[in-house]
Amino acid sequence: MSVVITTKLKKVLKIMEKYLSKILKSPLFFGITEQELLKMLSCFGAIVKKYEAGDMIIRQGDIVSKIYMILEGSVNIEKDSYWGRRIIVQKLNEYDNIALCLVASRNTESTVSATCSKNATILALNFNKCSTMCTNACSHHVALIQNMFKILSRENIELLEKIENISQKSIRDKLLTYLSNERLKHKSPNFEINFNRQELADYLNIDRSAMSFELSKLKNEGIIDFEKNRFELHELP
Repeated sequence: MSVVITTKLKKVLKIMEKYLSKILKSPLFFGITEQELLKMLSCFGAIVKKYEAGDMIIRQGDIVSKIYMILEGSVNIEKDSYWGRRIIVQKLNEYDNIALCLVASRNTESTVSATCSKNATILALNFNKCSTMCTNACSHHVALIQNMFKILSRENIELLEKIENISQKSIRDKLLTYLSNERLKHKSPNFEINFNRQELADYLNIDRSAMSFELSKLKNEGIIDFEKNRFELHELP
């Protein structure tokens, strides 16, 4: 398949050259070739924008019309409670897509915010063009839509896992359920988590001081060991 190098596509090529290999690694573009990707980026009005830590990509209450993909950095999906307490719903890293379920719901106000936890570079695509098949019914466009369904499915699974983590009654049980799920995910008793201490407390919706006390207690009991973000979960007696 050949790509006609139009003026519009030349601009896309110039901007995207640095990030093409990363974009191809995204689950959103699984099974799509570089040539097909170039054509799609031009068609979907792709733009790349840089954000600083603390910047919001999506604000609570926004109508989301674009698909966002993280090329560099990390982003927290957050919700502010009625009393102003931050709750972290999810932490996203390179190659992840930001709240695809929000844009797929169409014209629904976002119930969460997407905030950069580190300086980030974000790829934005027009969702309507991504989700609407062209008259040619290109095979790579079909692959893209199938990939979107897979990502939405994965997001639902992660949401169920989050519900399991925070539905435990005690701080100890919340921590052990979260760490057990991470151990299963990494297929190893030694693993590194995405969160710092404050983010982990916000994710599990618990007090940071009480969480730190419980972590130290679990360590003294020989159930876990940790250093910064690296944990080891031992077999329970």
